[in-house]
Amino acid sequence: MTWKCYLTIFKSKSPIHIGYKQIGIFKTTRYYITGKVMWGAITANLTRSLYDNPSAKDYQRVGELVRNYIKNTYFYPAIEKNKIKNPSKWSDIEVDNYLVLLPEYTEECLIFGKLNKEEFENVFVGSFVSTAIDIATKSAEEGSLHEFEFMKDRIIYDEKLLDVYWIGYLFVKDGTTIDGMEIKCEDNEILIKNKNRTTRLLKIIDFIQVGGERNYGFGKLKLQKFQINNDKIFKKYNFEYINNYITFKDISTVFSHINLDGIALKRGEIEPVIGLEWCEKGGPGQKLSDVKLCATPGSVLESYCDVIMKDYGIAEVKK
Repeated sequence: MTWKCYLTIFKSKSPIHIGYKQIGIFKTTRYYITGKVMWGAITANLTRSLYDNPSAKDYQRVGELVRNYIKNTYFYPAIEKNKIKNPSKWSDIEVDNYLVLLPEYTEECLIFGKLNKEEFENVFVGSFVSTAIDIATKSAEEGSLHEFEFMKDRIIYDEKLLDVYWIGYLFVKDGTTIDGMEIKCEDNEILIKNKNRTTRLLKIIDFIQVGGERNYGFGKLKLQKFQINNDKIFKKYNFEYINNYITFKDISTVFSHINLDGIALKRGEIEPVIGLEWCEKGGPGQKLSDVKLCATPGSVLESYCDVIMKDYGIAEVKK
């Protein structure tokens, strides 16, 4: 069994809300798509493709397959380089003619690509206000008012309307056979089988919906490009496959959450990472995961180190 890396580019078909902090009635968004959010979207589509009437157990089995053998990085916003003037003012990271806006904590401030946080928010972030109407009074229903941020699907720059893309990488383990399911890679064609059906990963991820507020139509992504990648990811980070792990070499600025166990942080933010997971007795979302104290994407470590990709794209220093 061998790992293969695939450059994966989505085009936004609607705004995206990736839940972050809530301040009163105001819900903020993350400015990137986390590994767990992408894992959830892939798992949902794959399960429905492999089973006609999937049970909770089916979702759990497929989720384990995706978590262990179809790993993904975090995804970051990007724009087409040839659609803007002075692309060097936006980002130095160019992937397949797209400028990727990776976060980084510099000595002065947090930047995305070359935009500072305020510039980035002015261009890419919007907000939406909603409330339910009380039919009897024809006024806002008490307690229903809420507002949330979102990442725009299109931005206006230099009086032009530009599409927003999301770029990341999938790592697929060719030759995997587990729990009646099999993964087979043939160049860019990835086949996933169970006992009764074969489906294509390209079909699974052709259209996905991620994040929150999906009842408003948010979170729609259309696959733009999917191809084998033997280069650095984001044209910046070398990787190897060592002892069954995807290992990134000589990392200083992190491109996902990274477990702080055993390492020192030079610049950035610290965040506890916790989520809801499958419980054998209660089913999906009925058990809290272990808490990991992590540095957020864009944080800078005190020294260069090798890191490995763990569950949901979260990094951990190689011991």
